[in-house]
Amino acid sequence: MSSKLLGSLLGGISEVFDKDDTAVGVDVGSNSIKVVSLKRKGEKIVLDNYAVVRSEDKLLNLANPGVINDLAGVVAKQALEAAGIKEKKVNVATPSFTSLVVTIEVPKMPEEQFEEAVRKEVSKYIPVSIEDVVYDWQVINEDVLQSNEKAITPEERQKLQNQSNSVKILVIAIIKEISARYNKVFRDNGLELNLLEIDSISLARALAGPEGEISLILDIGHETCNVIISSREGLLLNRTIDVGGDTITRKIAETLGVDFAEAERLKIEKGLHLVDSKSGKNISLEPVIKIVDELKRTLKIFEEDFQRLKVKEVYLTGGSAAMIGLKDFLEKELNLPVLVANPLRGIAFAPEVEEALLKHAPLLTIAIGLALANFEK
Repeated sequence: MSSKLLGSLLGGISEVFDKDDTAVGVDVGSNSIKVVSLKRKGEKIVLDNYAVVRSEDKLLNLANPGVINDLAGVVAKQALEAAGIKEKKVNVATPSFTSLVVTIEVPKMPEEQFEEAVRKEVSKYIPVSIEDVVYDWQVINEDVLQSNEKAITPEERQKLQNQSNSVKILVIAIIKEISARYNKVFRDNGLELNLLEIDSISLARALAGPEGEISLILDIGHETCNVIISSREGLLLNRTIDVGGDTITRKIAETLGVDFAEAERLKIEKGLHLVDSKSGKNISLEPVIKIVDELKRTLKIFEEDFQRLKVKEVYLTGGSAAMIGLKDFLEKELNLPVLVANPLRGIAFAPEVEEALLKHAPLLTIAIGLALANFEK
């Protein structure tokens, strides 16, 4: 399987997805679905429409990774209809925790031998037969990434590649049964999967910085946090943290004795400034410290694996990205600049929807990244 297909073949739906003037991304969360429609008009990518539809039922059963509920297809169809999106071919993301994301290191060899080397290595990490998964891979050129900070000729870049005795390869594998399940859920509701990829790839695509710039993306979901280190050339590291936005909300509800909806409101409005009047403790801080500890561990792992590469900044996205005080706290703890992600940079949209759209932007990052896949060269 060619490394150039990474992100466009995971799930085995289609080897070459359509590249036309309209693209739709569908992000299936644990209790909400986000859809985005983008159109290409000349040299511009334009936001056609979007919708966020929430459900009290779980759309993705997190106790059984990859088991997407039939409800997800129904809600996705409703979301598309609510947004007036008529396109039936959609790009969909599966959570990264449903797949294997691992970096392997192999001796330097001719490129045509990589496939067999990857196949042997990936079989060591998966709990099922290699025949039951679809996998993809890409070579990580550390020297190229390092040299992207300065202008070099193609000849100099090739020389850097030739100096290394080993090669790092990012491998992503997903069980075929999971991709088949996604395909069926959407097909049963009159929709066709144009693309199925892990959400980490969608996030990295939506938030890709300048060439050579390495970023950490913290995507705070309802039940988990997705932590990604990536460059414009692709993923470098991906981890899942078993703490999410709902962890913070439940902590607030339990401490203050309020219902979940009220706790969610307090989380967003007060954030890290929410103090328990009885104990004097910051209620939101404990779960956030757990996230920070895992981020520090992730950065340490990255520095050990990629000793010459440095993370330049942190992008904060997901439903809890707007928590008051979170950005400043992360900057202080990580000693890195932290930016609330804006996946809409480079995308045109009507001025009259700017206020509402920017409010929803962190929620739409994965869906936007999915739709942008159709416009990749």
